[in-house]
Amino acid sequence: MILRASTIMLAATSVGLFLLSLTQDGYYIDGTDPRAWAPAWGLLLFGWLGLFSGVFAWVANPLLVIGWILFIRRRYRAGLWTATAALLLMLSFLLHTTIQSSEAPTYSKITGYGPGYWLWVASGASLLSSNVLAVTLRSSGPVQQRAAP
Repeated sequence: MILRASTIMLAATSVGLFLLSLTQDGYYIDGTDPRAWAPAWGLLLFGWLGLFSGVFAWVANPLLVIGWILFIRRRYRAGLWTATAALLLMLSFLLHTTIQSSEAPTYSKITGYGPGYWLWVASGASLLSSNVLAVTLRSSGPVQQRAAP
């Protein structure tokens, strides 16, 4: 029972971290205004445009939501794969050195990652951890106690 509560707490932490990430800066770019594209809530709304320039990290957002739904429905194995894909996509953003910064399109160098990015990654890691724990608990079955000699 305590372990089940732990998995639920980890999944709830994932949602909380995601919501908190939206209040922070996601990344910084070179130029006169390094925070021009930094607010994470804006990145959530418009980040899908990055798909057209080869930045697929934004796809982690719908995968994260699907992962939460799968966890609620107790589809832990599917949630495990979904959370793994989401986390890998989140981390793939670290491989990019430039990002499209206007509709022209012009590109700016990524100079740093804000707390919003790291909270977003922590959200994915928390969901992955909750699914790993749930799959492990389900696989191990009920704990049997040995009779005293």
